[in-house]
Formats: sequence, structure tokens, C-alpha cells
Amino acid sequence: MRIPRAVCTTYLFVAPLLAGDCPDQGALTLLRHQIAYEGTEQAPPLRGLQVLHMDVWSRGPITGFYIHDQLRNNWSPDARLTYIFGKDGLQGGGTCRLEKDWRECIAGLASGEGATAPVTTCKATLDLRSVPVWKPSPNDQTKKHIADELRREIEAHFSGSEVQAIVVRDFNLMDNQITMYVKLPDGPYFQGCGFYANREPHCEGWHLFGQAPVSSIRKWIFARPYRLK
Repeated sequence: MRIPRAVCTTYLFVAPLLAGDCPDQGALTLLRHQIAYEGTEQAPPLRGLQVLHMDVWSRGPITGFYIHDQLRNNWSPDARLTYIFGKDGLQGGGTCRLEKDWRECIAGLASGEGATAPVTTCKATLDLRSVPVWKPSPNDQTKKHIADELRREIEAHFSGSEVQAIVVRDFNLMDNQITMYVKLPDGPYFQGCGFYANREPHCEGWHLFGQAPVSSIRKWIFARPYRLK
């Protein structure tokens, strides 16, 4: 049986959204922050655009954004960018080919959470000039508490070695990743992980940086250092 899809158009810079609206206000907040965070990089794919034209796909706690605008900075002209958010933040996404139906592409990228919930879709535009510049969260008690838990997780990850120092790039509690410098007796290590402020463990999906020069990663971290140990 085909699930009916609601259609609406929302202009994010005209009026606030109400609970139950499509798109979801919480997911929009996460999208705005993610775009701001990506703006700290040298060549984010949306740089140069002023307004995003999006299709929005929602199923239970999952919201996917499909951006119709052509990407910049040497991205393929046949690729379109997607973001998928769950209740804990960025859940995934990637690119979709123009020849593939956007609904099918988003559904294929979304996880199984809420798989039996009805699907709704709508359209939205986002004025990128209204997206604030990224900045780290204030170093209040909440952030200090999460930083302390993060330190213990990093120490546990390197168990068996004496962790002499831990410095991460300063972070916002809505960020989706952490980049860290860890000093061990045999030398420094640079790693990253997916970051979730509202659940434990906070640090998941540990990864290295492939061919990225260590000097660049070190510069990235120590441009905004936040010392955990």
C-alpha cells in the first residue's frame, strides 16, 4: 500500500516552525549547525551558494535533506548532497546521482530506526546568509562534564599505554566529530572519532586520517586547543 506523502513549502527565513511541521525544527537546527561547522573547512561543498533549495524526507525520528543546488569546489555536476539526522545528531548522508529518485536515495541512506513509521516529504529553502558562524560551546559545567567523560573514553581506548597528554580541537556540543592529539611514551598519535554529546560513549567510530599530513592535522587541532589532560 502506498503511504501518502504530505507536501508543504517552508521558508526558513520567514517564520518559525511549529511542532509537527515539515521539516522538523530540531533537524533544521542540526542542519544549520552542520553547515556552519563545515564552513570552518577550506573548501566546503556549499561555499559560494546563498540559498539552498531542498526536498525533505521524514520517517519517525529520521529527517533527510536532499539539496538540489549544484555543488561547488570540484564536485561532480551530477551529484547532489544529502544530510540525514536522527535524535542524536548527524546520522549519515552523502551524495545522490541526479538520475536516481531522491526519495529512494534518502531511504537507502537512512538507517532502520523508525522503519515502520509513515514517510512524509516537503520542500524547504534555507538562506545560508542566515546561518551563524560556527563557534565552540561555552566552557560551562555541562561541557566540562562531557569533556571529562571524553577524556576517560580516550584513555580507555589507549589502555595499556601511559597517556601523558590529550588535546582535542575545541568543540561545540552539536558537532559530529572530534579530532584529537594523544601523547604516549612512544610518540604522538592523531585520531578522530564520531562525537555524540547526548549519549555514551561520546566517542565512536575511531579513525585515522589516511593521506592527510600530520602537520596539517596538528595545525587544525592546535589552532583551537582544548586540553583534556
